[in-house]
Amino acid sequence: MQPTVEDDRLKQNVFTKDQVEKKERKKLFYIIPGMLLTFWILVTYIVSPFMVDGVSMQPTFHTGDIVLVWRLPQTWASITRTEYVPQRTTIVVLNQTTVSGEVLIKRVIGLPQDHIVISNNTITIYNSLTPGGFNPDSASFAKNLLHPLGTYDETVASGQIFAMGDNRNPGASIDSRSNIGAVYTKTIAGQVILRIYPLNKITLF
Repeated sequence: MQPTVEDDRLKQNVFTKDQVEKKERKKLFYIIPGMLLTFWILVTYIVSPFMVDGVSMQPTFHTGDIVLVWRLPQTWASITRTEYVPQRTTIVVLNQTTVSGEVLIKRVIGLPQDHIVISNNTITIYNSLTPGGFNPDSASFAKNLLHPLGTYDETVASGQIFAMGDNRNPGASIDSRSNIGAVYTKTIAGQVILRIYPLNKITLF
């Protein structure tokens, strides 16, 4: 009895079953490292989680809060060899500074060329657009914050920002008012865009 076409197909299917399994294993061999590489690129250059540790951003953030940091603008600035300057009052994560050696989360108060004056518990910023000065604490973010103590009178240099913690209590925040001074824009890891934990406090920024 001569083998039929159907018999040949069955034999072919039996023969190729091992080949299919080998191909699937080979795919996994490439897919898993590819997924890990994609994840690494995502959290390193695009968006990544950050856990708050410390009191310097209270009452906005507390220890254990988890936020998402949008890294893409700084990544693009590095690729194009330009400068990433975040908008005023945004919250940023700063890479390890030469003074503190810590990763910090702070609010941007002063931009390059701003003249920052702190006196009489008030922040006043002078620049070319507002030569008469303005108080950044008049924005909604500061309605529950303490007034700043102490004195400060400096102009932010090009390529730097003036950053402060929302906790205005004396000694509660390592920021531009203390020994780290104005920080270089290249130390900005990214901007905080979303609090994802605690779940009952999910917030866009």
